[in-house]
Amino acid sequence: MESNAASPPGQLDDTALIERVKAQDTRAHRALFDRYYARVLSFLQRRLRDRELAEETAADVFFEIWRNAKSFRGASLASTWIFGIAHFKCLEADRHRRRMKRSQVLPANVEFLHRVRDPRDLASDLGARAELRQVQGLLARLPAEQRATVELALLEGLGYDEIAARLGVPEGTIKARVARARARLRSGIGLAAEEDA
Repeated sequence: MESNAASPPGQLDDTALIERVKAQDTRAHRALFDRYYARVLSFLQRRLRDRELAEETAADVFFEIWRNAKSFRGASLASTWIFGIAHFKCLEADRHRRRMKRSQVLPANVEFLHRVRDPRDLASDLGARAELRQVQGLLARLPAEQRATVELALLEGLGYDEIAARLGVPEGTIKARVARARARLRSGIGLAAEEDA
């Protein structure tokens, strides 16, 4: 009878394939990839709801299998181990995606915060500085906890959940602070516009 070492990788069970991957056998890794890629990709797509991100994450899963095959001790089924890696890679990908999203905490009528001034245009330069001073003044008048929340959202681009973790308060509290800050900023900008009219 042929030993596992001489058997073609495609004929081996999952545990034997992982044992070969531990020895840096690329053919065994390819066989494991062929056997599990479609299932892992489907698993990730259902959770991430983004084909491109799911494909990137699936590649990470199989890289992790290659890099950490030695951590597989056989205490569980190989499939359980593989999908455990996929689960954690999915959580990482989702956290990264949320970090990359900019928090939309300010109303659209303060989009001038994001304008880039043209240094060759003196009127534009002065106008941008005046608007910035106006916004800084409005932010300075916010209660400290609202100001800190808005600054984390604007300057660091954090989402509600990340701000809540940073400040050590519930996410609902962050949402309430943002709503109150929004209302104060909106009324302050409205009053300033009326004075300029």
